[in-house]
Amino acid sequence: MPAPKDPPDPPGDHPGGCPQDPPGSAPEPGRVPLPPGRDPGGRVAYLPPRAAKARKLILRSQLGRGWIVAAALFGLVILVAGALFLARQGRPGAPWVRVGPLSAAADGTVSEVAGPSGTGGQVVVVDRRGELRAFLAPPGSCPVRPAGSGFARPCAGQRWDAEGSPATNLRDGQEAPPPLRRVPAAVAGGDLYVDPR
Repeated sequence: MPAPKDPPDPPGDHPGGCPQDPPGSAPEPGRVPLPPGRDPGGRVAYLPPRAAKARKLILRSQLGRGWIVAAALFGLVILVAGALFLARQGRPGAPWVRVGPLSAAADGTVSEVAGPSGTGGQVVVVDRRGELRAFLAPPGSCPVRPAGSGFARPCAGQRWDAEGSPATNLRDGQEAPPPLRRVPAAVAGGDLYVDPR
């Protein structure tokens, strides 16, 4: 009586055969190898090593050198912009001009400091009696000082109100001084800047 044969392996989820053996291993006797291009789960996902390598080459060739150079240049621009910002520490550019350290103008009073280039030889009157304000004025024989809520140059008998306009209560024969011209002021890195436009 002939010996009974072993039952065939169940086909499972793979149409037409059993799961594909791992690459490099010999298939078991009686198993039908899975067609190339399908993984053990029956999905089209497996790529042979040569196909995977070819896919990488295709992707690289599609990107090209232009994209690599553009990305490098973009990164360089960001790096340079960040370095310039840190070097300047937020200091304003033109038309702002640096007057000097803010500490040169005493807090709570009015001080006159030499005007930088770009102010036409005028001096800068710094008012720190509250909100920081700056005015441009012609140079005189003595500095501008506080006078009440306004300003005065005592040696020349010149007076201005709180907004820099010449005082109206002038003595006989006394000429009104030129007005103090208020200009925008800002502080950056401990220095005073003005916009003399």
